[in-house]
Amino acid sequence: MDESKLCDGLGPGFPIPVEITPFCHEHTIRKIAELPSCAGCKPVLRMGSSSNNKVDGDKIAVTDNGNYIVDLHFTATIKNSPKMAKDLKSLCGVVDHGIFSGMTSAVICAGADGVVVKTLDKKDKIIFNVAIASAAIGLVAVLASAISRRR
Repeated sequence: MDESKLCDGLGPGFPIPVEITPFCHEHTIRKIAELPSCAGCKPVLRMGSSSNNKVDGDKIAVTDNGNYIVDLHFTATIKNSPKMAKDLKSLCGVVDHGIFSGMTSAVICAGADGVVVKTLDKKDKIIFNVAIASAAIGLVAVLASAISRRR
């Protein structure tokens, strides 16, 4: 990842993508908004391209699997991203999400000072997980864009 992905907390810097099934998608969006672990989020159905988190069309964005994407916009830092990830995944209608916490013990970060390998330190666990989630969300957007260009 590059150093632009580093942030103090997951949530307010960029929306968290959640892939949902089209069937009863309005109900699923309401249930996401009602989750206590998602408190403070504004779920927005992505319109236009599925490869970025910007509104760039007037039709619902559809993934390669035929599902919809809901972007969760936060005004404050998510308090417990692992709990939120678990809660989202357990909701009927949710296929997957863009929270990737606890999946690695190191991250490679490129920046103005060169490339640095950051390893997990107990006191930095939350910030480390935020960096991993941020990098993964950026990677998902890049991959989706590359796939859509091939078609």
